[in-house]
Amino acid sequence: MDVGGRGVWVDVEGAGDVTVVFEAGGGNDSSVWAQIAPRVREAGTRTFAYDRAGLGRSEPGPSPYSVDDEVAALRSALTWCGVTGPVVLTAHSYGAVIGLLTASQDERVAGLVLVDAMVPGTTPASEVEAILATYRPQYDEVRRLAPELARTMIPLMEAYPETVARLDSVRLPAGLPIVDVVAETTATVTPHSAAIWREAHAAFVAGSAHRRSVLALGSSHQVMDDKPDVVVGAVLQVVGLAVAG
Repeated sequence: MDVGGRGVWVDVEGAGDVTVVFEAGGGNDSSVWAQIAPRVREAGTRTFAYDRAGLGRSEPGPSPYSVDDEVAALRSALTWCGVTGPVVLTAHSYGAVIGLLTASQDERVAGLVLVDAMVPGTTPASEVEAILATYRPQYDEVRRLAPELARTMIPLMEAYPETVARLDSVRLPAGLPIVDVVAETTATVTPHSAAIWREAHAAFVAGSAHRRSVLALGSSHQVMDDKPDVVVGAVLQVVGLAVAG
């Protein structure tokens, strides 16, 4: 499909009153949901998976990078595919920034499933600095080994401070049901990153009676691969709430 003059690859399958939209983490494409999407469809729900600009089978996005362009592209893709809602947005890691911002703007979103996700407070200024200090020395190697990926991911990383600021200021609709799945062993950059991550998630869930936390015991950051049953269960729970609502 065409979004703003560039090709975006989208896969919509199944049927049902609710559409489950899958948002992959940074640098990943929709293939990370390969274990999850078929099982969600088997439960009688339509699924929407896509590759963000510059990833998988989608063409590069506009320059300079802005997470708001990612949100606009997703909303346009949903409209182009005739998705009117209700939508349950399921987002992993960096993809949750797009998912949360979309939920704050788009009335079609009736629920969220966050999978070891970035939420407000997970990336304070010290963590942003540590992340950039970790990745910037790798830019030349990425340009050499994966030039197409570098054209997408380096601008994304350089926009990280602005992206985190947008995330930390997000305001979600009151009563929006959210299941927040947190890995037992998440990705970390600094020795205290995991503690910051856990505290931010606890504060996020405590922010509303409509949010529930699930710990994926024995899982790494890639919860979809390590504990697919946990993710599928969370998605179907929120789908049920979206139907009831």
